[in-house]
Amino acid sequence: MRVTFMKVEDINRFVEFVSKLKGKVYLKSGEYSVNAKSMIGAMYIVNENPDEIVVDVEDEVEAKQVLTFLMQGSHLKEE
Repeated sequence: MRVTFMKVEDINRFVEFVSKLKGKVYLKSGEYSVNAKSMIGAMYIVNENPDEIVVDVEDEVEAKQVLTFLMQGSHLKEE
């Protein structure tokens, strides 16, 4: 699933959410792949290529949880 982060707070909320999951979650962009539970990794990949980020969740049940989280906009900061 593709994702876009607009602000640092959005990345922080996403990382906090996926850090609670037991399985592995990755952020991928081009040839880069980082642990989505790492704030430094997430910030790096967003900085490198913010428009082509894909979230890869290994566990199918957790993938649905992440998709729901993203679709609800839970990672987006309300103004």
